[in-house]
Amino acid sequence: MNSCNGSTWKWLAPVFGLVLLAGIALWSTWTPEASPASAQAEGASSPAFQIKNPIDKFVLDKLQENKIDPSPACTDEEFCRRAFLDIVGMIPTPFELRNFLKDTSTSKRARLVESLLKDERYGHKWAVAWGDLLREHSNGRRQEGTVKGSYRDWIKDALNENRPYDKFVKALICSSGRAEEDGAVNFYLRDENNRVETVNMVADVFMGTRMACAQCHDHPFDKWEQKDFHSLMAFLNPRTAVVVDQAASMANLKNSRLPADIMAILKPYIEKAEKEVEAEDAATPAGGMMGGMDAGGKGKNMGKMGPGLNLKAIEQEVEKSLGKEKAQRLQQAFQGAQIRKCVERPVGDYRMPTEGDGADKKGQNSGEVVEPVFPWDNSLKAPPRSSRREALAKFVTESHRFAEVQVNRIWQELFGRGIVDPIDDFREKNPPTHPELLTYLADEFIKSKFDNKAIVKLIMSSSTYERSSLPNASNKEDKTLYSHFQIRRLTAEQIFDSILVATGRTDGLAELGKPKDAMKAMDAAGGGKKGGQVKPNAKIEWAVDLPTPARNGSFMNLFNQPDREQVVTERDRSGSISQALELLNGQAINGAVAAKPGTLTRELLDAKKDGVSIATELYLSTLSRYPTKQELDVAKVVMRGAPPDEQVVEDFHWALLNTREFMFEK
Repeated sequence: MNSCNGSTWKWLAPVFGLVLLAGIALWSTWTPEASPASAQAEGASSPAFQIKNPIDKFVLDKLQENKIDPSPACTDEEFCRRAFLDIVGMIPTPFELRNFLKDTSTSKRARLVESLLKDERYGHKWAVAWGDLLREHSNGRRQEGTVKGSYRDWIKDALNENRPYDKFVKALICSSGRAEEDGAVNFYLRDENNRVETVNMVADVFMGTRMACAQCHDHPFDKWEQKDFHSLMAFLNPRTAVVVDQAASMANLKNSRLPADIMAILKPYIEKAEKEVEAEDAATPAGGMMGGMDAGGKGKNMGKMGPGLNLKAIEQEVEKSLGKEKAQRLQQAFQGAQIRKCVERPVGDYRMPTEGDGADKKGQNSGEVVEPVFPWDNSLKAPPRSSRREALAKFVTESHRFAEVQVNRIWQELFGRGIVDPIDDFREKNPPTHPELLTYLADEFIKSKFDNKAIVKLIMSSSTYERSSLPNASNKEDKTLYSHFQIRRLTAEQIFDSILVATGRTDGLAELGKPKDAMKAMDAAGGGKKGGQVKPNAKIEWAVDLPTPARNGSFMNLFNQPDREQVVTERDRSGSISQALELLNGQAINGAVAAKPGTLTRELLDAKKDGVSIATELYLSTLSRYPTKQELDVAKVVMRGAPPDEQVVEDFHWALLNTREFMFEK
């Protein structure tokens, strides 16, 4: 709590060694030696490095080559917490942790991984990473699609369905139509008609290549030439376009607040528009992918602009009948009701911009025609009478580099760094630390038919993943060969969700009311449309339900959630004084540990437990481990009585949440 009384703090300070204001700001310097749990592991015997699958053989060979000994396996407590954070993005509850610890079978770690991969929170956790990559905004501008979180929902659903990764990417590249019918279309709506950003995403996210420098000139540090960037642009520009869906926009006026006399004139047009939208939706294949060519080379559902609605003529009709002011109101209402969609036209050639960049500047696209050639294999070129986007999706997903980039990304999510690092910098001068391992994982990924969960399971089943974070004399300087687990600070979302779990909100904040989905709640309440703020009556379950981008000064913003204006392949995990102050005296922490209905503190006090029992529960719920004997000895002194003083329990829990151990994964 923010108001630790003198007598309480006198006892708590020796326990936790917290010079909090200065110490928490130095999170990034924390080492496992500072952790009591790690100190216990230090004395454990170090068994021979167990080869559980081929990953371990590749890692061990490199360690032996460098005369480095691996650290022993982590404790069960450490593994459980690590697995929960890596798969579902939050720490385990005391109930989940106890169940795991009391299991005496040798396969319990593998079974824990299996069960977590089936948890719907898997999609929540990994949707955060993909939101950074795809620059997902739930509070988008009008040209970015909808404010209903359609992009995020699509990503979460695809992840929880374990949609094969190649199909996931094809759905994004080939998406057409409106966001309401296919959330994947936000891949294009996000930037309206700026295909330069789309090309950069394709290169960066799917192919692990930083090609942006080649937009205006040959890349100074890589093999890419300017023609490579623009040959990739030719797959998308000018045929792929974001346009106003006249029919859907007109149908959208049905729910407007226009006066009855205007609505009377609009009624036949709205009915006509609704029929057009219904017919178009019925003609769209499952999954919303409207691109493609028929046998004659003509576009299927390409470039349809609506039912021939002439808005200008309708405005003139309203003005003639009701006056100029009413016509202006209609014009404003239509602008506010506009719905955009992505279309792919069957014809159109891309020309090299005379100013060197890919923007559609008037008079600047008169250069030579650029053919759609796949830069990673110049023998691959889009056929003249076909969808260029479908050709691009095929070339991308059939490239071995595509599989390498994704398994490398999964590896980074689990270990904190990639085999190729940074993960979007695949080039000859930045080779992988373990080339054979990268090839093996990519081959396994392809054999599994691009099953992301299969690769997560494979990696987490290795002895390499189970290494302790406590280094030994030979490997303490190792940062790249995976001799011991590298400690890293939790992301903003992991901190947020773990605070909820640690303070008794084991169902997130769902119990505070319905609807459960925060995006639906914000839409129903009219919230989430300004500045990324959530109205008081919007119900949030987990961090993934919070609007993005986070507003300045919010919890997510303070803990380095990116604004997603650019592709983010790795989060900033640095600490700051602002973060320390938020945890020391912020409303989120103080409210979470307060002895009020619905919190763990209140539950423990109402149960009339003694101080040692309460301390044990707080350690399990917050640090995912049992307290040491020394910690329990101090708890006996600090928390006298059954139950102990309410303020003392609040302060004890607050202090645990402010430890560096809580803020890091180890």
